[in-house]
Amino acid sequence: MTRSEFLAPLIGQPWAWQTRNCWDFACHVERELFGRALPCITVPDDPKWKWMVAEIGRHPERDNWTATPEGPHGLVQAADGALCLMGRFSGPGHVGVWLADLRKVIHCDRKLGVCLEDDLALKQQGWVKRTYFEPK
Repeated sequence: MTRSEFLAPLIGQPWAWQTRNCWDFACHVERELFGRALPCITVPDDPKWKWMVAEIGRHPERDNWTATPEGPHGLVQAADGALCLMGRFSGPGHVGVWLADLRKVIHCDRKLGVCLEDDLALKQQGWVKRTYFEPK
């Protein structure tokens, strides 16, 4: 299956894609496109932002990834399959997967469902803090 064949049916699916959250969705993309098995995280049915920020900040999986520096003029320099941690005004509480060939992040947003957005669109959606992490 090609990347576009994998991605096309996902775009526009609702937030609760197969009763999952943004982390489970990112795990699905990582597994299917990059062969990476990421650990399951039990997410409450209605997680509060504070819980998400704390969980992302303390989870041991972070030790397996390293932040990538921003490129010139703020361009994303991350490798294909990097995780994109996103935050509004505090620490990150949302995650997606960077697709370098498309220069976009696929993620499952509470309002928009599954979407494919470039870095500028993420910023315009309110994800003003974005950090890209590559596997070590």
